[in-house]
Amino acid sequence: MQLRTIIIAVFLVLSMPLSAQVKFGIDNLIDTDFGMLRGKRVVLVTHAAARTYRGTNTAEEFLQRRDLTTLRLLAPEHGFFGVVPAGVTVADDTVMNTPVVSLYGRLRRPDRSMISDADVVVIDLQDIGVRSYTYISTMVEVLEACAEAGIRCMVLDRPNPLGGAIVQGNLPDEELRSFISRIPIPYIHGMTMGELATMVNEKGWLSVGPNGTARECNLTVVKCKRWKRSMTWEDIDRPWYPTSPNIRSVHAIRGYVLTGMVGELGACSIGMGTSTPFTLLGGSGFPIDTLLVLHLRRYGVVAARARFKPSSGKFAQSICDGYHLLPQRATWQPYNAALTVLWRVREQFPEAFPDTLATQKNGVMFAKACGSADLVQAFVRGASLGELERIGRRSVDVFVEQRRQFLLYD
Repeated sequence: MQLRTIIIAVFLVLSMPLSAQVKFGIDNLIDTDFGMLRGKRVVLVTHAAARTYRGTNTAEEFLQRRDLTTLRLLAPEHGFFGVVPAGVTVADDTVMNTPVVSLYGRLRRPDRSMISDADVVVIDLQDIGVRSYTYISTMVEVLEACAEAGIRCMVLDRPNPLGGAIVQGNLPDEELRSFISRIPIPYIHGMTMGELATMVNEKGWLSVGPNGTARECNLTVVKCKRWKRSMTWEDIDRPWYPTSPNIRSVHAIRGYVLTGMVGELGACSIGMGTSTPFTLLGGSGFPIDTLLVLHLRRYGVVAARARFKPSSGKFAQSICDGYHLLPQRATWQPYNAALTVLWRVREQFPEAFPDTLATQKNGVMFAKACGSADLVQAFVRGASLGELERIGRRSVDVFVEQRRQFLLYD
């Protein structure tokens, strides 16, 4: 009977879908009963979107522990609860009687008063896998602060929702590096936060110390278990918790890849103020665009005709004609598809790409988002899609080779 029970148990484990066995860094910390942190004073960098396999958020798990002391929480852009709009200063807050200090307010890098009383700073942020999303920058700023203060840092890793197999998009020019383009990685980098933290730390991308060499942080990464680079979020089979007001689903992440840079220009609607932000493209009298449809299909994106009416934002209460953008995740080529969208917007709205674009406020943000002065100028002069794609491939192969030694997953 005992042998039969064991056989049944083994069969059940082996028959479980692989996705059901994937665990995140926080899950593995829970499974080890927080062994690495017991008795420690902790500063936790996190937000409500960072969830465990049982649906609680990481802050709850830390704050209910009696065998460690969580001194304070540090929150990224959009605030702890992820409800503050993009680019808006985030105020300090309180969660479960614990102070939440904003890293998107007076400071974006923790000062010594925020971390000097800690034994370890723990980071658990759910990123979306796109260079311009600021959680990468927040993590790098925290690594900088820990390296300077000599305080240990731990990253609880999470899967990249876009997977780890696709790497596309030019690396940013040095002069265009910013909080939405903090480190030299492609637009679609295909790495987890733990992998990026390791790369930043070991590649010498932190600031130079008094001895003239790049600082290095005392870094620990608590890995995911059973996550594969081929897996996207759907393969993990967990609910998506919004990481910001308009990233309400994984579909919105893929839409962000396609339309995020277009949104910086303000020439047409990308669905802000609708129930499906980032997944729409259109405007008043937006033309039927056969070339857009054909080229996007070539890159694994279906463009289906749509009519929509945003309730807020620049296009509030306007009837917009345009397209639903529906990436086919098994076949899509995200950066080429994004360049295609921009190319057709340039053709339809040339006034949005004046010679002075690089000096205008929206043009500056557009340049920072795409990360390439050459790409901006190519759009201004109406370059062909082929030329745009060539610029968009620069240095990607070099990066793919560079990142190889920092990958934590197959």
